[in-house]
Amino acid sequence: MIRDVSTSTIGREDRKPAMDAYMFQRRVLLVCSFMMILSLIVWIIAISTDRWIIISGNGGIYIPETRRFFMYSHSGLWRHCRITQLPNALKNATVARNFTSIAYQSPASVNDAKFNITDVEFVKSFLTHEVTFPLQNFTDAAKERMFAHWIRNEQELFQEFKKAFWSLELANEKIALTPIDSKPIQVNPLDVPGLEAQKVFGQALQQVVVDNLTYFFVIPIPAQRAMFNGWNEKRLVPKLYWPYVRDLDIPAYVMNEHRVILQLIPPKPPKKGGIKNGYDYIYTSRCKYIEMFPSASSLKMDPGFDDELMDYIRTQASFACITVFVMCLGTVFTFYTFMNPRYMFKRLAGGIHLVSASTCLVVIQVLMSSVEYTKEHLFYAYPDGAELTYGYGVWFAWFTFITNVVCGLLFMWYSGKKKGSKAPTDELAMADEATIMGR
Repeated sequence: MIRDVSTSTIGREDRKPAMDAYMFQRRVLLVCSFMMILSLIVWIIAISTDRWIIISGNGGIYIPETRRFFMYSHSGLWRHCRITQLPNALKNATVARNFTSIAYQSPASVNDAKFNITDVEFVKSFLTHEVTFPLQNFTDAAKERMFAHWIRNEQELFQEFKKAFWSLELANEKIALTPIDSKPIQVNPLDVPGLEAQKVFGQALQQVVVDNLTYFFVIPIPAQRAMFNGWNEKRLVPKLYWPYVRDLDIPAYVMNEHRVILQLIPPKPPKKGGIKNGYDYIYTSRCKYIEMFPSASSLKMDPGFDDELMDYIRTQASFACITVFVMCLGTVFTFYTFMNPRYMFKRLAGGIHLVSASTCLVVIQVLMSSVEYTKEHLFYAYPDGAELTYGYGVWFAWFTFITNVVCGLLFMWYSGKKKGSKAPTDELAMADEATIMGR
């Protein structure tokens, strides 16, 4: 049977409805093509910005681990910014201070300070003490030796003394050092007379003279047992007290008799920092690019991230890049459909648009899952009482997703074959005919 594919007998007037429909289709698909270019630009802007997740601290949420007020943070797929205020009690202010408040905070500063006193006379004298193992009790000489080995980074000897210290001084207190699962009790540091009269901190509240100034420090009892007599009079030792206690695995918090943590909470800071209620609030803004494959040590130093969260971040970053590639490919095929009207190219372009929409949706869904995980497991990054809002990066991503879906469906809808009398011209009718592939 011979098939007649000719449309030459169809007059111009008979083809006018088909031509009008075809021209309307071309206009719609041309608009879709330019919308795809716009959505590609918007997507690149979206993944480049750090305004996807915005967490607000509602005027300041105190983070005991860093002694800072969390103000707000904003982050994207590649960069994270955190704005905080550090309350520093003025020297002449009568307030109760955590002993960590005078410590070096960064590992680099701690290492520099340890290096500066490695060869100081009192450290050398500590090393001359004769201490014989096994120890019967942990004397002041043993405490000085342990501190000197820590200063000189002699880990093997330090660990030996540390094991003996825990065995002799804290063996019966491991359970007592573990707080119960209860919300910490907030304590006003401005009411020093009341804290002393009511013995809120017990023996943990100590008057300590450092650099000829008297301070009221809250020092946990196990941390007091770890230090030698006269530690507050030695150069740089007060600033190294907290890093030293931390390496001894002694917690910095103090608990009441019910093992509930007592937290000193300074008054909330002013919006842009300044002096208030005996505190000088230092406004800081820290932004950094997210390290996609951090080492175990660097991950441990950043309480805002963990291994599972990094899996979320790597997933959304990789799919963001895949989306850019697929959208670029889809844009090329979109404009190619105007050069070659065959139906299969429209279907190919529509299919690619739907694929790019799905990869874009993966990025959005993984991002939202990472937020839920952060809220449940990472208090430092998402403190209790913080509020979450999504920035314009997320709205740009939704715009890209919707544009890809709509354009993909339109290309699929207008990809039907136009043969015979349904075609506006003979050329278009031939383009949609079946093609026999020869050698």
